Amino acid sequence: MIFWGPPGTGKTLLAKAIATALGAAITVVSGPELKSKWVGESEQNIARAFSEARADGAMLIFDEADSLLADRRGAERSWEVSQVNEMLTWMESHPLPFVCTTNFAENLDPATQRRFTFRIRFDFLSADQLALAWAAHFPCPPPAGLSALERLALGDFANVARRMRTLGEAYPQEILRELTREAASKVGAGR
Repeated sequence: MIFWGPPGTGKTLLAKAIATALGAAITVVSGPELKSKWVGESEQNIARAFSEARADGAMLIFDEADSLLADRRGAERSWEVSQVNEMLTWMESHPLPFVCTTNFAENLDPATQRRFTFRIRFDFLSADQLALAWAAHFPCPPPAGLSALERLALGDFANVARRMRTLGEAYPQEILRELTREAASKVGAGR
């Protein structure tokens, strides 16, 4: 499976929930932690991650998978190609479920498309989902104006909730102001 979309939308969280529902152990690795400055070591790290997950019966979750599956057409060095080749080979033969997450699906090598049985896009919260996220994080009713916010994810609500706990008692308008700041800090067009 590939879960892709903006940061904070719950990609890794859902992957962990699926593993839990399947009763599988969870192994989370990030692309950057598997990469090495030594030629051939990244490929060995990829192979080890898949082998260990198979031996443990674990669901493997590759967070930030775009760093391991970058489009080979833009590669400048041979090891960049061999790293993607190694990842694709293991993806093809791995017998257990695995999930790759990325914020940058457009940067993935085209050969990844047929390796994923499910390709699921995560997006920012809709107006209805904003109210549900509010209710999950804050004990007070949402103020007018919440549904007008765009480009918010579950992770934004979690951040603001932590911020409000740190600052002490928070009023709905203060929470809304912080969520507005979160939305304004994002790059791109509206929902």
